[in-house]
Amino acid sequence: MGFNGISLLKSASLALILSLGLPVGGAMVATPAAAATLPVPYVSRALDAVLIPVDAGVTSAFGLAAGTTGVLVLATQPGGLADTAGILPGDVIDFVSQKPVRSPIELDEMVYYWLLQGVFDFDFRGLRDGSDVVTTTLITLESWEEVIEITEVTTWSSYSYESFSYEEYSVEYSEEIVSSYEESSTLIEETVTSEEYSAEMTSEEATDEMVTEESTDETATEEAATDEVAADEAVDQSAAEEEAIDCPDGEVIDGQCVAAEAPQEDVVEEEPAEEPAEEETYEEPVDEGGDEIIEE
Repeated sequence: MGFNGISLLKSASLALILSLGLPVGGAMVATPAAAATLPVPYVSRALDAVLIPVDAGVTSAFGLAAGTTGVLVLATQPGGLADTAGILPGDVIDFVSQKPVRSPIELDEMVYYWLLQGVFDFDFRGLRDGSDVVTTTLITLESWEEVIEITEVTTWSSYSYESFSYEEYSVEYSEEIVSSYEESSTLIEETVTSEEYSAEMTSEEATDEMVTEESTDETATEEAATDEVAADEAVDQSAAEEEAIDCPDGEVIDGQCVAAEAPQEDVVEEEPAEEPAEEETYEEPVDEGGDEIIEE
């Protein structure tokens, strides 16, 4: 029987023992949360983290929202790239730089492909406690090529959820973790350097550019319409102000300035002026005969 057959028998036997709670070495073993239904863990070369694909078993075991896709971060290496960037155990990653992710190795393939193209800035989008989260970080070929001490994976910072035991889970799949890590380098290299993968990524890139251009054109059209409306409003307002300025003493009616009628003043009839009274004059009597008049 080959190595894969032995691993499968071992995993199935241990899963059966754990699910039944049978004694192992004289002690009862607590069953980890849905250990038998969880996928084999994968050690990411890009993130220095343990990832598993989000499927129905993972969604049920960790209480994820229905329809969640991507990969679940089970553990991160202390001081590793994910830990330094702020990616936490329990995070779900479903997009890498706007590309959807469906499996752990697919995440590594995308990162490695872009590293070979000279792209080193990456955005990892996903969920944390049900809320959207985006982590931006720098990844280099040097960090990619650093060898992970795979025997220490069981001691990494891990996700704690109800009765799930990361230590027991990682020990259960320790051989699979080692073998998948050793094989992943070759698989990723073969995939990323193939013409098919390059054509797929180039096609997706072109599609993203078209979507971006359409979005930009739509935004430009909306902005132009908004500017036109604003310009019309400004013209109307300016016209109204001009009419008000050109017709300061009148009233604008149907676009015409109509002069306001001057208020009529009350006419007050003036009374005729009184003629001044004639002054009385005293005339001395004249003696016509020459005789002096003696007043008594």
